[in-house]
Amino acid sequence: MNMYDIAKETGFSIATISRAINNSGYVSEKTREKIMKVIDEKGYSVNPFAKGMATSTMSLAGVLSTDSRDLYQAECIYYLQNALREQGYTTLLACTGSELKNKQEAMRLLLSRNVDVIFLIGSGFVEKSGRDNMYIKEAASKIPVILMNGLLENSKVHSIRCDDVKGMKELATVVLNGGSKKPILLTRKLTFSAREKVKGFEEACQKAGIDTEGRILQLDPSRKLSEHVREVLEGQDFDAILCVDDEIAVFAMKYCLNHGFSIPDQVQITGYNNSLLSDMPPCEITSYDNLLNYLCDTSVSCMAQVLDGKDYPRDSVFSGTLVEKMSTRKS
Repeated sequence: MNMYDIAKETGFSIATISRAINNSGYVSEKTREKIMKVIDEKGYSVNPFAKGMATSTMSLAGVLSTDSRDLYQAECIYYLQNALREQGYTTLLACTGSELKNKQEAMRLLLSRNVDVIFLIGSGFVEKSGRDNMYIKEAASKIPVILMNGLLENSKVHSIRCDDVKGMKELATVVLNGGSKKPILLTRKLTFSAREKVKGFEEACQKAGIDTEGRILQLDPSRKLSEHVREVLEGQDFDAILCVDDEIAVFAMKYCLNHGFSIPDQVQITGYNNSLLSDMPPCEITSYDNLLNYLCDTSVSCMAQVLDGKDYPRDSVFSGTLVEKMSTRKS
């Protein structure tokens, strides 16, 4: 009898069996007792060589990122790896880019390495076409798949995300209460997260009686960001610029300062993520802290419970924190 037989007998994954045998990583006492009972009944004995192989290769977590250069995703990788390491996991990271075929290939690669769980960083993995999301759903039918800061309608995929509608609505409310009448929103590709932020912007403006038509401006992800922000802002009539991330906000501030606008007296600016970029300009940027460390810790907690056979909400939403700085006016 080998570990594959034990996994089949108990219904737990090979990685969970490995952790129970080697006392490595998180396994609940109830799960451990069930596994050890089967081992005792079937007379399984641990081969020292196999045990060494198990501890080094079986406790694996796969992580997919579309762009590890992106500050949000880079920080997420850092926090996620730390949280997984504490649970005895080694991380296999694949950076896919935005092409669907590359995402599918990366998913197949991780599955071929017998990872115990797969984390998807960001809503960039969720395609508009349901057919294009089948590769995620198929993977989730085999092992747990956790989508971080995105949402996919599938009973097997667990989503952990910040309430971006609420976050952007709070930011927009700050600038509107500060006297802005002509706010604009700068966004990138309209992923699930970006669409949620657009919704929050629209709700705040609607409440204030401001028409948002023509005030939501989308940036081309294939263009150099600094140049495209400058081109998009040229000729626009605005007194506040809300951005879906801090990187865009930094370039928006650069544009305003180069054109002689006083911040926040003439133009208010907000970012999102409350990253180190928001503190770098001379006029620190008001941002929304989406609690990235909490997101990663919660995602790993979800993994542990799902691997233990426990129920876990398909969609878990938490609130971040508004961080007001120098780039907006006090109401």
